[in-house]
Amino acid sequence: MEKIELSHLNETIYYECLPNGLEVYLLPNKNVNNFYISFCSKYGSIYNDFKKSTDKKYYHIPSGVAHFLEHTTFYMEDGDASDIFSSLGSYSNAYTSFKVTNYNIFSYNKFKENLNLLLDFVQKPYYTEKNIKDEKGIICEEVKMYKDMPDSIALFGLLKNMFHTDNIKNMVTGEVSDVKSTKLEDILASYNTFYHPSNMFIVITGNFNPDEALAIISENQINKKFEKPFKIEVKKKKEKASVVKEKEVVKCNVEIDKVSIGIKVPLEELNDIKLREEEISVYVSMILNASFGRSSELREKLVSGNIITNGIFYDSFKTEDYLIINIISETPYPERYISIIKEKINDLSDIDNELTRKSRVAISSLIFALDNIETMNEMIVDNIVEYGHVVPNYYDIYKSLDLRKIKKVRKIITKSPMSVLTLTKK
Repeated sequence: MEKIELSHLNETIYYECLPNGLEVYLLPNKNVNNFYISFCSKYGSIYNDFKKSTDKKYYHIPSGVAHFLEHTTFYMEDGDASDIFSSLGSYSNAYTSFKVTNYNIFSYNKFKENLNLLLDFVQKPYYTEKNIKDEKGIICEEVKMYKDMPDSIALFGLLKNMFHTDNIKNMVTGEVSDVKSTKLEDILASYNTFYHPSNMFIVITGNFNPDEALAIISENQINKKFEKPFKIEVKKKKEKASVVKEKEVVKCNVEIDKVSIGIKVPLEELNDIKLREEEISVYVSMILNASFGRSSELREKLVSGNIITNGIFYDSFKTEDYLIINIISETPYPERYISIIKEKINDLSDIDNELTRKSRVAISSLIFALDNIETMNEMIVDNIVEYGHVVPNYYDIYKSLDLRKIKKVRKIITKSPMSVLTLTKK
């Protein structure tokens, strides 16, 4: 196995790519008593038009099929996979995001049984017309629930206002009409394209033996037949740099107004700074933390002035061509809050003195995370989905932040298009 040494952290991730293309990432930790396994397909809600390299034409599916497929994969010919995991004393779960579907297991014992079952139920699916029909009602109720949840409205309402054509504007679940129109052939086409081992990977963290884990996975895979690896082509949509709406107010089920602010940052401009993808993410994270984080002057000012009720929550994620920054807070004074946040975004020049302290805090958080097997598992999964590899040198990136490049990133953010969505009480 190849060793990926995590710089200055005295930890090693073991990596192997099996003959069928399945990638395996193993991070053992003898300081804990449990283990966490993620089995992932690089298939998320934004991939609606696709084909194998051997196909002549693209296959088009309704929005939400990746999520629908996740639900129906738990069906087995002799029962439900969740029930079998429960009988092993294990907790099973799954989620679908924009770019990945993750089936995960958390347990304290029966490592081999859990690992084999996870591989088998995902790789030996039992999709039937009846299962598809039965699941539609469940997923339709889930869609309705999300469409009534303020946090979901704040995110997907904002994305609809920011994007003209990119599929990221659509709910991960799809709409009720998408769910109702989903057919068995859509599920099969998606599974046969995106669930090939060469488009999947497995991450294991916690207390286990990496040599045994690889042996279990290898034996499991060698006894299964798969199509030869192929390339997947996803149809891309040309997305305008502008936002669809700069401002919208939506009435929904909130007691206190919630404001979601999105910034649409062109990746092309960020790439011109000569930063690697993972460095861009770190630099943006540092700027956001210094500007809006728990110990930032702005947050303290807003809390003490009763402009916000709690904190300022922020994150960033990438599409094909853009990095999206989302800043969200509850506020009884939305117009004043929006004015203050916009003013801050347009002038990020006072954060430079914070960066050294924030970089030390980031390093401490990284070290602290090493004994949290779920956090480390999620970090590895996110790395693979976003960058195609594990980032081994976060410590070095934090230690060697380039102030000149920070200023360039900051300047690009301040001039990027912005959209504001306010959720107010009905």
